[in-house]
Amino acid sequence: MKSRTGILIFLTFFFGGMCWGVLPDNLSALWNSSTPVSQQDPSETKEQISDELSTFARLAQELKPAVVNISVVKQLPSDSPFPATFPNQSLPEATGQGSGVIISSDGEVLTNNHVVAGAKTISVKLGDGRELAAEVVGTDSNTDLALLRLFQAHDLPVARLGDSESVAVGEWVMAIGNPFGLEATVTVGVLSGKGRVIGAGPYDDFLQTDASINPGNSGGPLFNTQGEVIGINTAIVPGGQGIGFSIPIDLAKEVVRQLKKDGRVVRGFIGVGIQPLAPALKSALEIPQETEGALVASILPGGPGEKAGLNVSDVIVAVNNERIHSDRDLLRKVAKLEIGADVPFTVVRGSTEETVFIPIVERPSPEAPVVEPPRTGASQARVGVSVTDMLNTDEPRVIITAVAPGSPASRAGLRRGDIIRAVGANPVDSAHSFIKEVGKIKGNLAILIERQGRTTFIVVED
Repeated sequence: MKSRTGILIFLTFFFGGMCWGVLPDNLSALWNSSTPVSQQDPSETKEQISDELSTFARLAQELKPAVVNISVVKQLPSDSPFPATFPNQSLPEATGQGSGVIISSDGEVLTNNHVVAGAKTISVKLGDGRELAAEVVGTDSNTDLALLRLFQAHDLPVARLGDSESVAVGEWVMAIGNPFGLEATVTVGVLSGKGRVIGAGPYDDFLQTDASINPGNSGGPLFNTQGEVIGINTAIVPGGQGIGFSIPIDLAKEVVRQLKKDGRVVRGFIGVGIQPLAPALKSALEIPQETEGALVASILPGGPGEKAGLNVSDVIVAVNNERIHSDRDLLRKVAKLEIGADVPFTVVRGSTEETVFIPIVERPSPEAPVVEPPRTGASQARVGVSVTDMLNTDEPRVIITAVAPGSPASRAGLRRGDIIRAVGANPVDSAHSFIKEVGKIKGNLAILIERQGRTTFIVVED
C-alpha cells in the first residue's frame, strides 16, 4: 500500500486489493414500476424479487471462471530491514496475493502492476482449481497495469471487455476477486463517479464505486450488468466507506495492445510543461474565464514544442480539432498520439487563436536538472521578495534570495531559491527586468518560476 495524496490513497500491494459490485439492469424495473411496491400484490412482489436475485446468481456463475487468484513470491532487496544473517544465506522472501482476469483463451491475464512488480515467481490458480505458472509479458507503472502469460494454457474461459466510456454513474456493477484469499468472492454496488484524479500517476482517470473492497482483490475485474469488464480494480481510500477506484477498461485496452506488441508502453510527447487554468491565473494573465485548456508553463529547449513555435503562457485548447478541457485531458490525449506524426494543436495566444503543427516524439524518462543555489541581492517591496542575478550559468537567470513573512509572495507560495522566468507573458533575465515588469502591472501578478527543474505559474495577489 502507499500514499499518494492528502487523503491517503492506498495501492493494494501484495496483501492489498479490492472487490467490487453489480446488480442487473432490470432491477431498476422494481423501483421504477408505475405501481408502488406497497400497492403491489405481495405474491407478485416476492416473485419479482426472486427473479432478480436469480439473475445475480446467474451472472456471478457465468463470470467467475474467467477470474483468477494470483500468488507471488518476491525476494526482498539487500537493503531491506531484514537482511540475510550470514554472507552465504539467501535473501529473505515475501509472499502476496492479488486477482486477475483472463482475456485470451491461450492464457493472457490482465492484472495490476503492483501485484506482480518485483515478483520472483508467479502462480495463478484457475476457477477449476488448477494452478499454472505465469510470466510477465509487460508492465506499465504509470497506469498500474500488467499483462501475464500462463504456461501450458489452452481453451480457457475468457472475459469480454466492454466500454468504460459509455457506462453511466449510478449503474450497477459487479466485481469478483479474492479478498484475504477467499476465492471467487462476489460484491455488488453502483458506479459512484468517473474521471477521478487520486494522485496515483500522471494518467489518472479512475472509475469510482461503492462496492465492498478488501485486501487481495487488486487486479480483479469490475463488470457491468451485461457481463463485460469495464474496469480493473486498483486502489482504495483507507478508512473510507464505499470509496474505491478502478482503471477504465478503455485505457487498459490500449496498454494491453502495446504490452503484447512490445512489452512496454510508448507515449507521445511534445516537450512542454503544462498546468491547470485556475480562475485567478486566468485573471492575472488576462485569459477569458470561459477558456478551457492547459497553460504552457515551460518549453523544453530543442523539443518539439519549441520547434513548432509554442510560447510560455500559450493556452492549448484543442488537439486534432478535439477540444481540451484540462491539463490532464491534454496529457492523456498527447500520450495516445502516433509517434512521428505532425499533429495540429490549437492555442490561444493573447487575444487570437492559432494553429501550430507539432511533431510527436516518444516520451522520455524524466530527469530533474540541478538548480543553482541562491545568491544575495536587492529587494522588491511590492511582492515581498529579494531577488538577484545568478552568476556562472549558461543563461541569465533571476533567483529569489528571500521571501518576507506574511507578504503576498509568501501567501502565494513563492520560496527562497525559486528561479523567476517571466512575469505574465514577458520573460525576465535580470533582477532589473523583473522589477521593471512588476512595475508595469496593476493588480494580480502571474509569475513563472522554476523549482527543482520544473516550471509553473504562481499568482501573487495584490
